[in-house]
Amino acid sequence: MRKTITSICLVVAIATLTATGIVSAASRHDITGTLGGVVDDYFDLSGTLTVQSVRIGEQGVGGVTFFNGTIVNETTDVNSGLGKPVTFGDDVRIDGTIFRGITEGPGDELPLKLNDDVNVYGTLTVDSTSTLTGAATLAGAVTVGGAATLNGDVTVATGQTLTLTGVATAGLFDAVQTITTDWVNTAYPWSADEIADITRKVDMPIGSLFMLTDPSTIAPLDTTSTPVLTYIADQGAYLVYSEDDTDSVVGSIVVPEDYGSGGVFKMAVDTSSAIVTDWNFDFEVAIGTTTGTEAWDATVDDETAVDVPDTPGEPNIMTFTPTGQSDISAGDLVSLKLTPDTNTATGEPDVEIYALWFEYTAIQ
Repeated sequence: MRKTITSICLVVAIATLTATGIVSAASRHDITGTLGGVVDDYFDLSGTLTVQSVRIGEQGVGGVTFFNGTIVNETTDVNSGLGKPVTFGDDVRIDGTIFRGITEGPGDELPLKLNDDVNVYGTLTVDSTSTLTGAATLAGAVTVGGAATLNGDVTVATGQTLTLTGVATAGLFDAVQTITTDWVNTAYPWSADEIADITRKVDMPIGSLFMLTDPSTIAPLDTTSTPVLTYIADQGAYLVYSEDDTDSVVGSIVVPEDYGSGGVFKMAVDTSSAIVTDWNFDFEVAIGTTTGTEAWDATVDDETAVDVPDTPGEPNIMTFTPTGQSDISAGDLVSLKLTPDTNTATGEPDVEIYALWFEYTAIQ
Protein backbone atom coordinates (compact mmCIF):
# COMPACT_ATOMS: atom_id res chain seq x y z
CA MET A 1 0.00 0.00 0.00
CA ARG A 2 1.40 3.36 -0.99
CA LYS A 3 1.08 6.17 1.59
CA THR A 4 1.07 9.82 0.60
CA ILE A 5 1.96 12.15 3.45
CA THR A 6 1.30 15.85 3.13
CA SER A 7 4.14 18.30 3.56
CA ILE A 8 2.80 19.64 6.86
CA CYS A 9 2.48 16.25 8.48
CA LEU A 10 5.91 15.24 7.25
CA VAL A 11 7.51 18.34 8.73
CA VAL A 12 5.89 17.63 12.09
CA ALA A 13 7.04 14.01 11.95
CA ILE A 14 10.60 14.94 11.12
CA ALA A 15 10.67 17.57 13.87
CA THR A 16 9.46 14.98 16.35
CA LEU A 17 12.14 12.53 15.24
CA THR A 18 14.80 15.22 15.48
CA ALA A 19 13.82 16.08 19.05
CA THR A 20 13.84 12.42 19.99
CA GLY A 21 17.30 12.00 18.43
CA ILE A 22 18.68 14.79 20.61
CA VAL A 23 17.73 12.84 23.73
CA SER A 24 19.08 9.49 22.47
CA ALA A 25 21.32 9.85 19.41
CA ALA A 26 22.14 6.13 19.29
CA SER A 27 18.51 4.97 19.42
CA ARG A 28 16.86 3.32 16.42
CA HIS A 29 13.34 4.50 15.52
CA ASP A 30 10.71 2.89 13.34
CA ILE A 31 9.86 5.79 11.01
CA THR A 32 7.65 3.56 8.87
CA GLY A 33 5.43 2.75 11.85
CA THR A 34 5.50 6.33 13.12
CA LEU A 35 4.23 7.57 9.75
CA GLY A 36 1.52 4.93 9.70
CA GLY A 37 3.06 2.60 7.14
CA VAL A 38 4.01 -1.05 7.00
CA VAL A 39 6.99 -2.97 5.61
CA ASP A 40 7.52 -2.49 1.82
CA ASP A 41 5.46 0.72 1.75
CA TYR A 42 6.68 3.69 -0.34
CA PHE A 43 6.78 7.27 0.89
CA ASP A 44 6.63 10.30 -1.41
CA LEU A 45 8.61 13.42 -0.47
CA SER A 46 7.93 16.47 -2.64
CA GLY A 47 10.73 18.57 -1.14
CA THR A 48 14.42 18.06 -0.33
CA LEU A 49 15.44 15.64 2.41
CA THR A 50 18.57 16.67 4.30
CA VAL A 51 20.27 14.02 6.45
CA GLN A 52 23.81 13.41 7.71
CA SER A 53 24.01 9.90 6.23
CA VAL A 54 21.90 7.20 4.61
CA ARG A 55 22.32 3.42 5.02
CA ILE A 56 20.95 1.24 2.24
CA GLY A 57 20.43 -2.49 2.87
CA GLU A 58 22.05 -4.78 5.42
CA GLN A 59 24.97 -7.22 5.63
CA GLY A 60 24.21 -10.23 3.45
CA VAL A 61 21.00 -8.71 2.14
CA GLY A 62 21.98 -5.53 0.36
CA GLY A 63 19.61 -3.05 -1.14
CA VAL A 64 18.92 -1.05 -4.26
CA THR A 65 19.19 2.72 -4.59
CA PHE A 66 17.32 4.30 -7.50
CA PHE A 67 18.88 7.53 -8.82
CA ASN A 68 16.64 8.94 -11.50
CA GLY A 69 18.66 12.11 -11.80
CA THR A 70 22.16 13.46 -11.23
CA ILE A 71 24.43 13.08 -8.18
CA VAL A 72 26.37 16.24 -7.34
CA ASN A 73 28.36 17.66 -4.45
CA GLU A 74 27.10 21.18 -3.70
CA THR A 75 29.85 22.01 -1.20
CA THR A 76 32.87 24.12 -2.13
CA ASP A 77 36.51 24.27 -1.09
CA VAL A 78 36.99 26.80 1.72
CA ASN A 79 40.20 28.11 0.15
CA SER A 80 39.60 28.10 -3.60
CA GLY A 81 35.83 28.35 -3.61
CA LEU A 82 35.72 25.65 -6.28
CA GLY A 83 33.20 22.85 -6.15
CA LYS A 84 34.20 19.57 -4.55
CA PRO A 85 33.85 16.23 -6.32
CA VAL A 86 31.51 13.45 -5.28
CA THR A 87 33.63 11.05 -3.21
CA PHE A 88 33.27 7.27 -3.05
CA GLY A 89 35.05 6.06 0.08
CA ASP A 90 35.26 2.39 -0.86
CA ASP A 91 35.76 0.07 -3.81
CA VAL A 92 33.15 0.67 -6.51
CA ARG A 93 31.52 -2.11 -8.51
CA ILE A 94 29.79 -1.07 -11.73
CA ASP A 95 27.82 -3.67 -13.67
CA GLY A 96 26.83 -1.36 -16.52
CA THR A 97 28.51 0.91 -19.06
CA ILE A 98 30.37 4.05 -18.00
CA PHE A 99 30.01 7.03 -20.32
CA ARG A 100 29.87 10.82 -20.21
CA GLY A 101 27.06 13.01 -21.51
CA ILE A 102 23.58 11.93 -22.49
CA THR A 103 24.73 9.82 -25.46
CA GLU A 104 26.30 6.42 -24.87
CA GLY A 105 29.29 5.45 -27.00
CA PRO A 106 31.91 7.35 -29.03
CA GLY A 107 31.20 10.05 -31.57
CA ASP A 108 30.04 12.95 -29.42
CA GLU A 109 32.20 15.75 -28.02
CA LEU A 110 32.04 14.51 -24.43
CA PRO A 111 34.65 11.76 -24.04
CA LEU A 112 35.15 10.10 -20.67
CA LYS A 113 37.93 11.94 -18.80
CA LEU A 114 40.40 10.33 -16.37
CA ASN A 115 42.49 13.01 -14.68
CA ASP A 116 44.98 10.77 -12.88
CA ASP A 117 47.36 7.85 -13.33
CA VAL A 118 45.55 4.61 -14.15
CA ASN A 119 46.59 1.09 -13.16
CA VAL A 120 44.83 -1.67 -15.10
CA TYR A 121 45.24 -5.05 -13.35
CA GLY A 122 43.32 -7.02 -15.96
CA THR A 123 43.17 -7.12 -19.74
CA LEU A 124 42.72 -3.84 -21.62
CA THR A 125 40.86 -4.22 -24.91
CA VAL A 126 40.62 -1.23 -27.25
CA ASP A 127 38.13 -1.70 -30.11
CA SER A 128 38.57 1.67 -31.81
CA THR A 129 41.40 3.93 -32.95
CA SER A 130 43.62 4.97 -30.04
CA THR A 131 46.10 7.83 -29.84
CA LEU A 132 49.06 7.85 -27.41
CA THR A 133 50.62 11.30 -27.25
CA GLY A 134 53.15 10.48 -24.54
CA ALA A 135 55.76 7.78 -23.96
CA ALA A 136 54.23 4.31 -23.56
CA THR A 137 55.99 1.41 -21.83
CA LEU A 138 54.51 -1.99 -22.68
CA ALA A 139 55.76 -4.47 -20.08
CA GLY A 140 53.53 -7.38 -21.08
CA ALA A 141 52.04 -8.95 -24.19
CA VAL A 142 50.05 -6.33 -26.10
CA THR A 143 47.62 -7.01 -28.93
CA VAL A 144 46.44 -4.11 -31.08
CA GLY A 145 43.41 -5.21 -33.10
CA GLY A 146 42.65 -1.93 -34.83
CA ALA A 147 44.42 1.13 -36.16
CA ALA A 148 46.97 2.52 -33.68
CA THR A 149 48.67 5.89 -33.97
CA LEU A 150 51.80 6.18 -31.83
CA ASN A 151 53.02 9.77 -31.51
CA GLY A 152 55.53 9.03 -28.74
CA ASP A 153 58.12 6.42 -27.83
CA VAL A 154 56.99 2.81 -27.47
CA THR A 155 59.16 0.45 -25.43
CA VAL A 156 58.51 -3.29 -25.49
CA ALA A 157 60.29 -4.97 -22.59
CA THR A 158 62.76 -7.76 -23.36
CA GLY A 159 61.00 -11.09 -23.75
CA GLN A 160 57.58 -9.52 -24.33
CA THR A 161 55.53 -9.39 -27.52
CA LEU A 162 53.84 -6.58 -29.44
CA THR A 163 51.28 -8.04 -31.85
CA LEU A 164 49.77 -5.76 -34.51
CA THR A 165 46.76 -7.37 -36.20
CA GLY A 166 45.52 -4.14 -37.77
CA VAL A 167 47.22 -1.05 -39.17
CA ALA A 168 49.90 0.62 -37.04
CA THR A 169 51.21 4.12 -37.72
CA ALA A 170 54.42 4.98 -35.84
CA GLY A 171 55.21 8.69 -35.75
CA LEU A 172 58.29 10.56 -34.51
CA PHE A 173 60.72 7.81 -35.44
CA ASP A 174 64.25 8.78 -36.50
CA ALA A 175 64.76 9.20 -40.23
CA VAL A 176 67.44 6.48 -40.13
CA GLN A 177 66.77 3.26 -38.23
CA THR A 178 69.32 0.50 -37.60
CA ILE A 179 68.08 -3.06 -37.10
CA THR A 180 70.83 -5.30 -35.75
CA THR A 181 68.85 -8.56 -35.54
CA ASP A 182 66.42 -10.29 -37.87
CA TRP A 183 62.97 -8.75 -38.34
CA VAL A 184 60.52 -11.63 -37.76
CA ASN A 185 57.38 -11.45 -39.87
CA THR A 186 55.61 -14.72 -40.59
CA ALA A 187 54.09 -13.46 -43.85
CA TYR A 188 57.04 -11.43 -45.21
CA PRO A 189 60.23 -12.29 -43.29
CA TRP A 190 63.02 -9.74 -43.63
CA SER A 191 66.57 -10.14 -42.44
CA ALA A 192 68.67 -7.38 -40.89
CA ASP A 193 70.87 -7.35 -44.02
CA GLU A 194 67.85 -6.51 -46.17
CA ILE A 195 66.87 -3.54 -44.02
CA ALA A 196 70.18 -2.17 -42.74
CA ASP A 197 72.34 0.27 -44.72
CA ILE A 198 74.32 -1.49 -47.46
CA THR A 199 77.45 -0.82 -49.53
CA ARG A 200 76.88 0.36 -53.10
CA LYS A 201 79.12 1.28 -56.02
CA VAL A 202 79.23 3.80 -58.86
CA ASP A 203 81.24 2.37 -61.74
CA MET A 204 83.83 4.53 -63.52
CA PRO A 205 84.35 2.58 -66.78
CA ILE A 206 87.89 2.47 -68.09
CA GLY A 207 86.70 4.03 -71.33
CA SER A 208 85.25 7.04 -69.49
CA LEU A 209 88.66 8.15 -68.18
CA PHE A 210 90.92 10.68 -69.88
CA MET A 211 94.70 11.04 -70.04
CA LEU A 212 96.03 14.30 -68.59
CA THR A 213 99.26 15.26 -70.37
CA ASP A 214 99.72 18.62 -68.62
CA PRO A 215 97.66 20.66 -66.11
CA SER A 216 95.13 21.71 -68.77
CA THR A 217 95.35 19.24 -71.66
CA ILE A 218 93.39 15.99 -71.81
CA ALA A 219 93.22 13.29 -74.43
CA PRO A 220 91.18 10.11 -74.81
CA LEU A 221 92.71 6.80 -73.87
CA ASP A 222 93.46 4.41 -76.74
CA THR A 223 95.97 1.82 -77.87
CA THR A 224 98.67 4.48 -78.32
CA SER A 225 98.07 6.61 -75.22
CA THR A 226 99.91 6.61 -71.90
CA PRO A 227 98.63 4.62 -70.16
CA VAL A 228 97.81 2.34 -73.03
CA LEU A 229 94.35 0.84 -73.44
CA THR A 230 94.54 -2.86 -74.21
CA TYR A 231 92.42 -6.01 -74.10
CA ILE A 232 92.71 -9.67 -73.24
CA ALA A 233 89.88 -12.17 -73.66
CA ASP A 234 89.68 -13.53 -70.12
CA GLN A 235 90.21 -10.17 -68.40
CA GLY A 236 88.55 -7.64 -70.68
CA ALA A 237 89.75 -4.11 -71.45
CA TYR A 238 92.30 -2.58 -69.09
CA LEU A 239 94.89 0.19 -68.79
CA VAL A 240 98.61 -0.49 -68.62
CA TYR A 241 101.13 1.81 -66.89
CA SER A 242 104.79 1.05 -67.52
CA GLU A 243 108.08 2.01 -65.91
CA ASP A 244 108.72 5.78 -66.01
CA ASP A 245 105.16 6.65 -67.20
CA THR A 246 104.08 9.94 -65.62
CA ASP A 247 100.82 11.02 -67.28
CA SER A 248 97.72 11.10 -65.08
CA VAL A 249 94.20 9.79 -65.71
CA VAL A 250 91.13 11.74 -64.57
CA GLY A 251 87.42 11.04 -64.15
CA SER A 252 84.36 12.27 -62.27
CA ILE A 253 81.15 10.91 -60.72
CA VAL A 254 77.96 12.45 -59.30
CA VAL A 255 77.28 11.13 -55.79
CA PRO A 256 73.95 9.20 -55.73
CA GLU A 257 70.95 10.45 -53.74
CA ASP A 258 71.06 7.45 -51.37
CA TYR A 259 74.60 8.35 -50.24
CA GLY A 260 75.06 7.95 -46.50
CA SER A 261 78.75 8.00 -45.66
CA GLY A 262 82.16 6.44 -46.25
CA GLY A 263 82.80 7.44 -49.87
CA VAL A 264 86.08 6.02 -51.25
CA PHE A 265 87.54 5.23 -54.66
CA LYS A 266 88.65 1.65 -55.35
CA MET A 267 90.70 0.18 -58.17
CA ALA A 268 91.27 -3.44 -59.25
CA VAL A 269 94.92 -3.88 -60.30
CA ASP A 270 97.57 -6.47 -61.07
CA THR A 271 101.28 -6.36 -61.97
CA SER A 272 103.13 -8.12 -64.79
CA SER A 273 105.89 -9.24 -62.41
CA ALA A 274 107.28 -8.55 -58.96
CA ILE A 275 107.93 -4.94 -57.95
CA VAL A 276 111.64 -4.09 -57.97
CA THR A 277 111.81 -1.08 -55.63
CA ASP A 278 108.53 0.76 -55.26
CA TRP A 279 105.34 1.38 -57.20
CA ASN A 280 102.45 3.53 -56.00
CA PHE A 281 99.74 5.90 -57.17
CA ASP A 282 99.37 9.46 -55.98
CA PHE A 283 95.81 10.80 -56.15
CA GLU A 284 93.95 14.09 -55.89
CA VAL A 285 90.26 14.68 -55.14
CA ALA A 286 88.02 17.71 -55.74
CA ILE A 287 84.52 17.90 -54.23
CA GLY A 288 82.01 20.36 -55.70
CA THR A 289 78.26 20.85 -55.54
CA THR A 290 75.83 20.64 -58.45
CA THR A 291 73.07 22.71 -56.86
CA GLY A 292 74.31 26.10 -58.04
CA THR A 293 74.31 27.53 -54.53
CA GLU A 294 78.05 27.21 -53.90
CA ALA A 295 81.22 27.96 -55.87
CA TRP A 296 83.35 25.19 -57.32
CA ASP A 297 85.96 23.64 -55.06
CA ALA A 298 88.85 26.10 -55.29
CA THR A 299 91.42 23.62 -54.00
CA VAL A 300 92.18 20.06 -54.99
CA ASP A 301 93.21 17.81 -52.10
CA ASP A 302 96.59 16.21 -52.79
CA GLU A 303 96.26 12.92 -50.93
CA THR A 304 98.76 10.42 -49.57
CA ALA A 305 100.04 7.99 -52.21
CA VAL A 306 98.83 4.37 -52.08
CA ASP A 307 101.18 1.43 -52.68
CA VAL A 308 100.51 -1.05 -55.47
CA PRO A 309 100.20 -4.61 -54.03
CA ASP A 310 103.19 -6.81 -54.91
CA THR A 311 101.35 -10.03 -55.80
CA PRO A 312 101.80 -10.54 -59.56
CA GLY A 313 99.19 -12.67 -61.28
CA GLU A 314 96.57 -12.02 -58.59
CA PRO A 315 93.95 -9.22 -58.80
CA ASN A 316 94.10 -6.81 -55.87
CA ILE A 317 91.98 -3.89 -54.71
CA MET A 318 93.56 -0.52 -53.97
CA THR A 319 91.55 1.91 -51.82
CA PHE A 320 91.84 5.70 -52.13
CA THR A 321 90.24 7.45 -49.15
CA PRO A 322 89.75 11.24 -49.52
CA THR A 323 90.75 13.34 -46.51
CA GLY A 324 87.66 15.43 -47.23
CA GLN A 325 85.42 12.37 -47.03
CA SER A 326 83.11 14.02 -44.47
CA ASP A 327 82.45 16.82 -46.99
CA ILE A 328 80.92 14.44 -49.55
CA SER A 329 77.13 14.72 -49.87
CA ALA A 330 74.45 13.32 -52.16
CA GLY A 331 74.45 15.16 -55.49
CA ASP A 332 78.07 16.35 -55.24
CA LEU A 333 80.42 16.23 -58.23
CA VAL A 334 83.57 14.38 -57.11
CA SER A 335 86.61 14.36 -59.41
CA LEU A 336 89.56 11.97 -59.15
CA LYS A 337 93.09 12.31 -60.57
CA LEU A 338 95.46 9.31 -60.49
CA THR A 339 99.19 9.70 -61.13
CA PRO A 340 101.87 6.95 -61.15
CA ASP A 341 104.65 7.61 -58.65
CA THR A 342 108.06 6.11 -57.71
CA ASN A 343 107.98 3.80 -60.73
CA THR A 344 111.41 4.78 -62.03
CA ALA A 345 113.59 1.85 -60.95
CA THR A 346 114.98 -0.23 -63.78
CA GLY A 347 112.87 -3.30 -64.38
CA GLU A 348 109.73 -2.13 -62.58
CA PRO A 349 106.73 -4.15 -63.80
CA ASP A 350 103.71 -2.92 -65.69
CA VAL A 351 100.67 -2.07 -63.56
CA GLU A 352 97.36 -3.16 -65.07
CA ILE A 353 94.14 -1.33 -64.10
CA TYR A 354 91.01 -3.44 -64.71
CA ALA A 355 88.29 -1.47 -62.93
CA LEU A 356 87.72 1.78 -61.07
CA TRP A 357 84.69 2.70 -58.97
CA PHE A 358 83.32 4.90 -56.18
CA GLU A 359 82.08 2.94 -53.16
CA TYR A 360 79.89 4.17 -50.28
CA THR A 361 77.39 3.21 -47.58
CA ALA A 362 73.85 3.79 -48.83
CA ILE A 363 70.78 4.71 -46.82
CA GLN A 364 67.89 2.27 -47.30
